[in-house]
Order: sequence, then structure tokens, then C-alpha cells
Amino acid sequence: MNPLCIHVPDCGGCSSQQIPYSDQLIQKQAEIEKIFDVPISPIIPCKDPWRYRNKMEFSFSQNKAGDRYLGLILRKSRGKVFNLQECLIAPSWMSEALQRVRAWWESTPLSAFNFRNGQGTLRTLTLREGRRTGDRLAMLTVSGDPRFAPTRAQLDGFVKALDDPQMSIFLRVQQAIAGRPTQFYEMVLSGPDHITEKLHLQGRTLTFKISPTSFFQPNTEQAEVLYNQAIEIANMSPKSTVYDLYCGTATLGMAFALKAEKVIAIELNPHAVFDAKTNAEVNGISNIDIQCGDVGKLLSQASMLQPDLAIVDPPRAGLDSLAIEALKRLQPEHILYVSCNPLTQAQNIAELSEYQIIYVQPVDQFPHTPHIENIVLLLKT
Repeated sequence: MNPLCIHVPDCGGCSSQQIPYSDQLIQKQAEIEKIFDVPISPIIPCKDPWRYRNKMEFSFSQNKAGDRYLGLILRKSRGKVFNLQECLIAPSWMSEALQRVRAWWESTPLSAFNFRNGQGTLRTLTLREGRRTGDRLAMLTVSGDPRFAPTRAQLDGFVKALDDPQMSIFLRVQQAIAGRPTQFYEMVLSGPDHITEKLHLQGRTLTFKISPTSFFQPNTEQAEVLYNQAIEIANMSPKSTVYDLYCGTATLGMAFALKAEKVIAIELNPHAVFDAKTNAEVNGISNIDIQCGDVGKLLSQASMLQPDLAIVDPPRAGLDSLAIEALKRLQPEHILYVSCNPLTQAQNIAELSEYQIIYVQPVDQFPHTPHIENIVLLLKT
């Protein structure tokens, strides 16, 4: 099968376009069956395996000759970037916006940030959209070194290049100083200070406010499939107390709040927590308590309620030791583990020796890539 994208095989993103989608699903199913030695439900496919992403992050780069590149990372390279012309898993407007930003960059003396010597200005360009609302967002991330700060005129040129008065346009300053935690500062350059998205969950349409750095599932339509499937698998009582850990904007927690008596949601990112609280209010969901802080540390507090169900949807690195110990101490009857990295998921589950796997459901969130979203339901023995 010939891949549709002109950047195959150079791009390090879609590594499976040359494989028919039906065969990709077979391969992913086999991978989950290899990792988990239990019966596995058939993988749920993506209805449309093209143009599904609602977020893309592109990198700025320059070589020693000064040639400029804005796009994605070359396959099997050490961070080398190529000039992307199109991306068939992202909406077409993102490729068009990328070309306009590249043209703007060519009109300025600004240089790409150099990770080796810390010099230069431009780091990344992030583009997001609300699939159901049509909202669009662009965020330019730059160095926090004042020597390389873009001028007001240059930033005005960036906004003008995007040519969309309705777009939310942000500047993000990334300040990295040796020996100190990296600091980020965001400011609005043009348009609203957020975008919105709608999800159809449990027979209701919920509206979500998304700030530029808040996590939201990159495949909107398949996120609905994932979340609705997770609720069906959990099969909880209406009297259940549920913990939603690593909750992001509490999308999953609010979906569960439609079925549970109480949900306690925990997230480290304060911007995501702010969005989550706003989203709960907008959707009239009052039985969810959203807390900002480290999952492991908050769960260590003696005042925390005994949960019937704990939902964990951690980063790719999986659960840290504090979170695992807290889960062992709290001993919820069920744990619903949603993961984008089945390997770390399986490793964490092996540490939760008091629990047994009773259901495994893979979901294909990212066609043409090796990534698999996987739901596992655990029962305390």
C-alpha cells in the first residue's frame, strides 16, 4: 500500500501509513495480547483514521548554514526538523497556518532556539481546535532570555500572518535557568483567552473550556468513544464515590459524575484545574470536587474519603511510587486504569498485587502511529 502523505518515510510521526488500517488494528490487538496475559476485548477502531487530531506542536530549527525549518522531527534523527508541507492526520487549516507562520519567520531576523548553547528565540508553534465548535488557537513559544525577546512589532506580524481575528493567539515564554525549575508565562496576543469543545457523553452534550496548555484528548471523536466505554466497563453503582486522578480538565471525572454520587478529581496543572472548575460550573455538575496538587501527596492525607472506584489516567511514564502506595492504602474496590502506554500500565498493575484484571479494552486513538490507548478494570481480591 502506498502512503498518502508526501512526507513518508521521512516524518517520525505516522510510521504505519503504508499498512492498511485493518492490518494496523490487528497489529495493535496483538501487541496488547502480548503485554497482558488475559482475554482481551477486540480493539475499537477509529471511525475516520484521517484528519483526526485537534492539536499539533511544530518545532523551529536552524542548521549551521542558517537554513530555517518549521515542522516535525525527522524519523530516526536526533531532533532534526524538516519543513512540513502537509499533515494528513491534522485538519488542513493547520498546514495552511504553518505556511503563513513560516513566511512570517522568513521576514524577520529572529532565529530558532538552539538547545546546545541556549541562544535564539523561537521554540515551538502549537495549534489547537475545537472540533465541534470551530474554535482555533495558536501559541508561539519563545525563549525567556531577554536578549532574544521578540519585539512588539514582530509579534504583531505573527498575529497578522495568521489572518484570523477569531483565533485565540498566545505567546508563551519558556524561561530555563540552570539549577532552577523551568518557568512558563502565557499571554494573550489576540482573540479569546481559551477555546471550547463539546463532547457527547452518557446522553448529554458537555461543554469544555480549554486553555492553551491544558491537556485534552487529541482525538475528540475517539475521546467520546473512550470515555463512554470506560463508564460502561466500570459498571458502578449510583451511590459510588469515585476518584479521578491526573484529571486534566476533569473531562472523564465529569462524565463519571453523571452516574456516580460523588467524584473527587485531582490534577497538578493549575491552569487545567481552573478550566475543570469552570467546566463543572458551566455544565451544572455539582457533585465533583476538583483539587489542585500532586496525586501521591494528596492521596496520602488521612482526610481523604474511601473510594469505591479510582480512575487513573497518568502520563506515559505511568503512576509514581507515591500514587501506587496511596492506592494500596485507600483500597478502592475497583481501579479503572486508562493509559496511552500499555507497557507502563502493565508494570504498575503488577505492583498492585492485591488486584486482579477483569477487563481489558484497547481503543485506537491514533491511527497510523504505534500508540494505543488501553482501558483496564481491576478488582480488589
